[in-house]
Amino acid sequence: MFHRLVRQGRNVLLTGQAGTGKSTLLRNELEHAGNDVAVTASTGIAALNIGGSTLHRWSGMMLGPKRGDDPREFLRELMRDKRQSVRAGMDRIRACRLLVLDEVSMLSGVTLEFFDLLCRTVRRDDAPFGGIQIIATGDYLQLPPVRINPSEPYDWAFQTEAWQRANFAVIHLTKVHRQDEPQFLAALGEFRQGRLNAENSALLASRVVHFPNADIPRLFTHNTQVDKWNAYRLSCIDTTETAYQARTDGPEHQIQFLRNNLLTPERLVLKPGARVMFTVNKPDMGFVNGQTGTVVVCGRDEVLVDCDGLPICVAPYEWRFDARDKHSATFVQIPLRLAWSLTIHKAQGLTLDSAYIDVRAAREPGQAYVALSRVRSLAGLNLKAWFGGVFVSRAALHFYQSLSSAA
Repeated sequence: MFHRLVRQGRNVLLTGQAGTGKSTLLRNELEHAGNDVAVTASTGIAALNIGGSTLHRWSGMMLGPKRGDDPREFLRELMRDKRQSVRAGMDRIRACRLLVLDEVSMLSGVTLEFFDLLCRTVRRDDAPFGGIQIIATGDYLQLPPVRINPSEPYDWAFQTEAWQRANFAVIHLTKVHRQDEPQFLAALGEFRQGRLNAENSALLASRVVHFPNADIPRLFTHNTQVDKWNAYRLSCIDTTETAYQARTDGPEHQIQFLRNNLLTPERLVLKPGARVMFTVNKPDMGFVNGQTGTVVVCGRDEVLVDCDGLPICVAPYEWRFDARDKHSATFVQIPLRLAWSLTIHKAQGLTLDSAYIDVRAAREPGQAYVALSRVRSLAGLNLKAWFGGVFVSRAALHFYQSLSSAA
């Protein structure tokens, strides 16, 4: 159905809870995409995961207008802007036939409205998005748009006129591939929708672990917590450390984007005995993104990692700012990161064998669900505490209920 709707030229929303295969289905659709197909995402991390660009950079809209700004005044200023990045973005808009927008839940309504206005203006076509076909993917019950002012309501893209005009056909995936335990799946499904019966609440409460295995990845809400815990755990290992410095080439602003959004740091410090996580998919080499192991040997240019008894030699990997542009910036580094902790935001899209999570620290709707749903099995879920409540966006929940009513 998804592929047929795309072939028919329909705008499509591909949605579903975590682990239902949205990314896999999308990659299959894009396997033979031509030059008139653009791949974008709402965030830098999501863009790198899918091999594309952020919508802001691709379109040349720069930071875009904020809530309260006059979009038409912002557009007038942008149309007068002579910077090459802005001009190139407008050229891409003119040449585009189909645009993918991944992790749409984190795209603000202001940004979607302005992108629609920009496309209609640049292409001189008053059809939605200037006639560009849109494939939006994501789950509105996961991470929401970033708010500048925490006291303001979330600015959801599905609440805009641009969204309504686009008349998205909805493909709602329901079969979860990440987990296969019926009771755990049921608990996650209820948790995502902001409701838990007593049985499923008790199931999750049973996973409270007061003394977790120290090597289990911890999911935090803030980068400072991640850096502090990883540094502490590395300092506890009494072996010689080796630092690997990334090799970068290309425009500085593109390199900075890679620095800010890749899971692998520019300066990677490792020791034999350190727990590490792979940050790319290389199944031909025996590892996938999110898989963990233990450093055995730190070589000059390679690292030997033990993954449950399987030795894997990890060589440098090249990331590119724009996978389709051979002249864009590159970032070459060992595709590893310390695995004792990472943020929930950076964990989105990963599958973990185990994790230690403090659900009480979640401050955004969907954040606790994202953390819980990273874990492959109930046995791999380790909770610091259980509070029995669920934080979900009522607006997002009503959006999905309206889709069910219309089906």
